[in-house]
Amino acid sequence: MKYNDSAVRTPMVIGNWKMNLDHRQAGQWLLEYSGSGQNWARRMEESGTVVNRVEIGVLPSFTSLLAIRDMARKTDLNGELSFGAQNVSELDAGAYTGDISAQMLAALDCRYVLLGHSEQRRYHPEDDERIDRKMRVVLDSGMTPIVCIGETKLGRDDGIGIDYALNQLVSAVRLLSPADMSKVIVAYEPVWSIGTGTPPDPTVIESALADIRDFINATFGADVAAKVRILYGGSVNPNNAAQIIRRYGVDGFLVGGASLDPTKFAKICHRVAESSVVRLRRTAHTIYRPGKRTVEEFTDSTLQEPYQFVASKVAQNHADTMAWRAALALAAYRTVGFQWLEEQAAIELEDAADASGNTFVGYDDADVLRDMIWSNRLRVIESMMKLIDERRIRGVFSIRQWLIECDDALDPDRRHELLAEEFANVACMRAYSEIGHGADFEGFRKPFVAGYLLSDVDTQNRMWRLRGIDRKLHRPWKDGRLGLK
Repeated sequence: MKYNDSAVRTPMVIGNWKMNLDHRQAGQWLLEYSGSGQNWARRMEESGTVVNRVEIGVLPSFTSLLAIRDMARKTDLNGELSFGAQNVSELDAGAYTGDISAQMLAALDCRYVLLGHSEQRRYHPEDDERIDRKMRVVLDSGMTPIVCIGETKLGRDDGIGIDYALNQLVSAVRLLSPADMSKVIVAYEPVWSIGTGTPPDPTVIESALADIRDFINATFGADVAAKVRILYGGSVNPNNAAQIIRRYGVDGFLVGGASLDPTKFAKICHRVAESSVVRLRRTAHTIYRPGKRTVEEFTDSTLQEPYQFVASKVAQNHADTMAWRAALALAAYRTVGFQWLEEQAAIELEDAADASGNTFVGYDDADVLRDMIWSNRLRVIESMMKLIDERRIRGVFSIRQWLIECDDALDPDRRHELLAEEFANVACMRAYSEIGHGADFEGFRKPFVAGYLLSDVDTQNRMWRLRGIDRKLHRPWKDGRLGLK
């Protein structure tokens, strides 16, 4: 989708210090950065160079937040350099040793909170079910969430690309309204690029960010998509910042290692201020379409059995919520891609304009992508189900699994329980097919599923015991629902 209002999005550069720089080093960093900023500003003023305003911030460790705030107030950086936290608890208060609430961060005048960073996902691990609640508490506390998404090297090698990141974004924003979403900052960080010194080709970055903005448009509307700032992160440095920021739709950077050096960080900010005055038009197109169906398959006017009845029931049973809109948008991307839907929307608008005698003025500010997905939701659902049955969607093994994951009425524990049961059934079917169908299926299924679920619960219990906690986990096959008493 084309957007002409990128000027309303102030470019920004956010430095993520990670677990580096104690409060004393943070104070020295501020002094050095202040000198770099003043010298650069003076040079720019003397040369008469036109620059854009850039929003600049840093994300120190929790122990440095107070020092950063107090020192910024004592220097000319107050109001020029914002700061935020690298994580937050989804809980408001209580007996949660080691957690830090959003209210605590807001009381320190934090402006931003980073959520879902790949290192949190990998090492702690951060759960998608928690990130959506963290988004909610950050917004409710008057701060701005910066949500990180991005694919791993395994995902890149498997060819799924931005589909992986969009799936993460669906999980993060499903509790948000359009008004909430317009305040969110999205940071695309391909995990395989972080710390390597080698970012993707700028056209790849442009394509990824364009797909992310199209997803926001398809879910929340074009007006929201035009407001959300989307940053790139991953091996950003003063040498490549200018080239990347000039690409269409890149609103700034989330900087890791380079932000620890105040001079390098200042240079990146300067590159953004200079280069963002003139932005390139969009040139890159979607290059990732996992499980893509042909246009002929998608536009077939007759829904096919056995999917027609199921698709109709699914559409009827889901209320019009943002979570369901997000799930449909991702399914539409996975089936035919946003680019083709945009082209079709433009054709329909042109035809409508010709029929009414009005002049076609474009579709930059219209919700045509969102509306087109909604009006074609039966076909989107049916197409998604066919692709799942054909095993063309990575990580989705059955239609029931997809429906469970899309059901925003389920609480996390219930969703996990239902998914475990479904994974057991899928594994059973695969195992049964491997042995050549020689055994009675029901006689095979009952012990197999029971064994699978027992192993799953024992694994969870073992993980809890490693944390020094005994926890009784529910065994679903004992209540008769699976017929496995």
